Amino acid sequence: MKNLLIVLAILALAVPTFAREIEGAYVDLVSPAADELVPGETMTLQFIVQNDSQDAEWITDVHIAFPDGFVLHQSTMAYDDIVPGRPSWDMYVPPVDHTAIYEDNNGGYGEVWDIEMTYVYIDVTVPDQLYGCIYWSLWGDEWGGEPHWVCGCIDIGFSPVETVTWGAIKAMYN
Repeated sequence: MKNLLIVLAILALAVPTFAREIEGAYVDLVSPAADELVPGETMTLQFIVQNDSQDAEWITDVHIAFPDGFVLHQSTMAYDDIVPGRPSWDMYVPPVDHTAIYEDNNGGYGEVWDIEMTYVYIDVTVPDQLYGCIYWSLWGDEWGGEPHWVCGCIDIGFSPVETVTWGAIKAMYN
């Protein structure tokens, strides 16, 4: 009985260490840099999807949402020259409201394994007014401890500035 209690105590301490989570994973714009986007041009944007999970959670879904005005054309996701022996793959779903969506549709635990990365290439037409953020979210395989998703923002420009006239300012005080 004493040995059983010791084993249970060790397991209780070890479980949090081995719980899966996706903390540390991220998406970043690699090329062109955010300040090199050309309004009105159609460009191929290269993103890196990095799974920095230290405890083996795999990424199943990648969402990259662009501000209003961006037009998404086509997209691919590839391991080319990143994971030797693993084939390139594409899990792109037609965009929804300016969002490129990639989903693991084969029923597995995910496509971007722990401590692994892949590239995402998205052809877009950049709007004439460049402002806001490219929002991203990554979803894990939901096995083990939380969090199972992370999100962030890649700043790509200035916030729009509203033109104010003297007449509008005077109206606020009348």
